Amino acid sequence: MTNYATEFAIIERKKGFDEACRWMQEKIKPEAAIREESDRFWSEPQTKALITMLSDSYGIDEISATLGKTIQQIYAKRRLLASNGVVSKPVPPSEIKKQRKGQFIELVEQGENNVKLIADKIGCSTTAVYEYAKETGYEIKSGRVII
Repeated sequence: MTNYATEFAIIERKKGFDEACRWMQEKIKPEAAIREESDRFWSEPQTKALITMLSDSYGIDEISATLGKTIQQIYAKRRLLASNGVVSKPVPPSEIKKQRKGQFIELVEQGENNVKLIADKIGCSTTAVYEYAKETGYEIKSGRVII
């Protein structure tokens, strides 16, 4: 980036700020496009493995380690596959929180009061269970939900 800054300053002095900005845009766009293309390169076996791992509910970290791709590359490929209808669209975190909160309430109403068991059943941390309890008006003492 230092070379760009130097060139930008030279062009700015010679031709003005607006022309220097146009020059900078011309220089940056081709490089960004090249990088995006290389990030998007996926072999057919990698794509199939990604689809399988997503359908088997593997975590992004596990997928990244297995396929040797960055997390950003995996998210980008998943978005592309979802837009083509190959995989289902990811559930937003806010929706996951709503679902877990509903599951929390359901378990408590069924008589479950052990925080660790509730966390295991709804797939979250005990800290999240404490948050759900606080949001829904339940109290927790000694690892138990007070009904």
